Amino acid sequence: MFRGVVNTVPTPALVLGGVALVLALALGGVWLVRTTVPRTREGFDAEVSSQLLGVVATLFGLLLAFVVVLSFQAYSDASDNVRLESDALAQVVRDSGAFAPADRARVRTAVGSYVRAVVDDEWPRLRKGKDSKRAWAAVAGLYRAMEAVHPATPAATAFYEDAVRRLNDALAARRSRVSDVSGALSAPIVSLLVLGAVVILGYAVFVGSQSTWFHAMGALAIATVLGFSLVVLLVYNFPYSGDLAIDPTPFHEGVLAQYSTAR
Repeated sequence: MFRGVVNTVPTPALVLGGVALVLALALGGVWLVRTTVPRTREGFDAEVSSQLLGVVATLFGLLLAFVVVLSFQAYSDASDNVRLESDALAQVVRDSGAFAPADRARVRTAVGSYVRAVVDDEWPRLRKGKDSKRAWAAVAGLYRAMEAVHPATPAATAFYEDAVRRLNDALAARRSRVSDVSGALSAPIVSLLVLGAVVILGYAVFVGSQSTWFHAMGALAIATVLGFSLVVLLVYNFPYSGDLAIDPTPFHEGVLAQYSTAR
């Protein structure tokens, strides 16, 4: 569901909508509390409540900062995995230059099939949280092409061994890339964030003040930070979805450009 929202709604609109929703909840909460609990208008127990709010805000702030860093690092790692995979494949193409003409053509054809499968078929599927059977079949084709190579000289043998290592590196990066689709935030962490947001926003709403504006502004300030932070986490949790999705540009560059259908 959340991935569909990220894919459908532009990021700026998603940020504005998320912040507006939390702000509306905060304003509604302040109005409800001041209406149903008249003593909040007198600022009763505000001194003690504000201290408790500070403790809760500090703990939740540490948690939120940790999760934001974790989510952004996962997004960055996902981008690095794409680059590592494409670089390894490019090195396979370069190493194949030392093979016999038939072997070289076979390996480069297999690399081309894989690149096209990733760019044309798999990348649109990654946006929906899925991988590509065609790409996995192309991986098998790569290994078959490599197994069919019979280096005839010491130089060809050295390049062949390096090509096999690079192919294994590409497969490892691919597995990491595919696993990145599910996002860095597990259900327990998401639940903890939601619970923490509800608690801290609830505290902000219940800490009364004689001034309605002061009461509302405190709750709105916290709501703004919460809404913006949660939307940012949502967007970065799906590295291949939405406006900030990682694209397959590395597969269009260098020696791999000859296999790409992108222009």
